[in-house]
Amino acid sequence: MRALPVLVVALLLSAAVGAAGGLGAPAAVERSAARNGSLPALGDPPVAQTDGNDTRLQQISVLDVPAGAVDRSGVDGHYVDLGPSVGLSANATTERLRTLGMVERVQRAETTELRRERLRTALQTLESSVDELDDRQTAAVEGYGQGALTARELLVALVRISIVAEELNDRRTRLEGLAADTRGFDIDRGRLASIGNRLSAFDGPVRAHARSVLDGDADPHRFYVATGSESVVVSAVVGDAYLREAYRGDLRNGAGDTIELEVALDIVADSYPVIWNTTREQTQVFGGGETYPVRIGHSRGDLTAFVDSDARIVYAEHQRHPLATIVADRRLQATGENVHLVVNHTYPGGPVQVQARDPTTGDPVDATVRIKAGPTPPERIGTTGADGTLWTVSPNRQYTVVVEARGENVSTVVGPGDPPRVVMTDRSDDGDGDNGTPTDTALTTTPPPATNLHPR
Repeated sequence: MRALPVLVVALLLSAAVGAAGGLGAPAAVERSAARNGSLPALGDPPVAQTDGNDTRLQQISVLDVPAGAVDRSGVDGHYVDLGPSVGLSANATTERLRTLGMVERVQRAETTELRRERLRTALQTLESSVDELDDRQTAAVEGYGQGALTARELLVALVRISIVAEELNDRRTRLEGLAADTRGFDIDRGRLASIGNRLSAFDGPVRAHARSVLDGDADPHRFYVATGSESVVVSAVVGDAYLREAYRGDLRNGAGDTIELEVALDIVADSYPVIWNTTREQTQVFGGGETYPVRIGHSRGDLTAFVDSDARIVYAEHQRHPLATIVADRRLQATGENVHLVVNHTYPGGPVQVQARDPTTGDPVDATVRIKAGPTPPERIGTTGADGTLWTVSPNRQYTVVVEARGENVSTVVGPGDPPRVVMTDRSDDGDGDNGTPTDTALTTTPPPATNLHPR
């Protein structure tokens, strides 16, 4: 068991919870017809990014669909559409009315015994609703993988699920309050914590941004989507941050005894060694039933990892990383007469940095960026702007990046690479379940202060 520098245990009244592999083969460089002569193909050398102490930074592990198990993937732009927006609002209203109906039914009980019975029924119904939410997500994932849903339709379905999860969590809180006001009724707080912990896995940062786009509160955006058996990964570059969500239903057992909070912490530490070995501002472990969310705020972003207490592995994650901390450690370059192109890339669904520079002075060039993946025409992504830099997300296949500026096109072909996947560790011998640790507690650790890491 790892020693925890500082340990604080606090009562969790309501479960409130908000994410190293090999590198691909060298990619060829595609010469632009606008450039005279021939340009030799460039390799794909690693780029050493370091912290302030010249220590080489590593990519942070990500939960991902296994290699070769992706049913379908894509990077698509999603635009404001009144239809989905109205549907999302109606969805939220429907769930809110159900919550109010539950509250009213309990409060109108004529006797204390009837009130207790209705509370028990409401709790059972709530648990069934959470199971149904899991089934809805699995069905949407399968629909996309089989081609029955578009990427946009899958994203809308995921947003709807997050809306329901948010309302079900509010229903859980209301139910807890009603139980506290009911004489002679002791509700299982661990059971309630388990419900809240499970629901939080459906409400991540990518879905939140997608909802803003669909509601018209944010500009149109590009989202990466990939699915496998009961699994989905979504990611996006939003502002100055990279956001990622992954859910591996195939890893989740959905049953099991409670575990020590430190065991859940150890599982996450083993799964995300780069995060564990960097500066950690705060670590929180939320216990309760079958799911243990672990939140880590660290010097390169933040992570919420969801541990299945029976399988003892991470089955879902939410991650956020400022772009300034991203290790885009594969570099491709191409040079035209007037524009020099640099592409620093990572892995499918990961962030890609496109830079346009003057080949002589190195000054930034405002260029139009297009990406071509597969047989479809090149897609306009945006412009590099005044600083000559544009970030986006990578497709799950070989693709071509093209920049257009100063009367010429310069391009390079990029291989997809491999993500630094979370390595699953067999922890079946880590104790024997509940050892007396309360299931409705949150463990928080705050490591000693250390220098933050900032890649150059």
